[in-house]
Amino acid sequence: MTEYKIVNGTYYDKDTPDKVIQVLERFRGTNQRIRVFYGDPKTGRDYGEEHWTMGYVGRSTGSVKIPLLVYSTRSYGGPGLLESSIVRITVDKRNLYVHPKYHCNVTVKDKEVYLNGKIHARANTHEKAMKLAAFFRGDSNIKG
Repeated sequence: MTEYKIVNGTYYDKDTPDKVIQVLERFRGTNQRIRVFYGDPKTGRDYGEEHWTMGYVGRSTGSVKIPLLVYSTRSYGGPGLLESSIVRITVDKRNLYVHPKYHCNVTVKDKEVYLNGKIHARANTHEKAMKLAAFFRGDSNIKG
């Protein structure tokens, strides 16, 4: 049987840090977009996920109401947040939560973006690779 932390009627994975829950609850149902960074909850290593990482915090319907990441204020739903794997949360590039061991080493060589020493993405130009690197670091919310 799945165990949850239930806060204000929202069911969070039992391994979700309380600070993550506080931030998500603070922004649930508001008109403020957040950005989540997923990673290893033990080591704090950022996975460099680029899809479904920005949106509004919502909540599913039904008997077990889980947090959702809703794309726009006109959307009716979205994917469930993997809240126990969140290693960083930002709003307008401002950190609201950072895992105590958070790390994300991003470098660029020519047109390739390396994340934690391994090639993570390729771009058509060096300039686009630099924009991607800024996105992965959280310096920009635009991929390029």
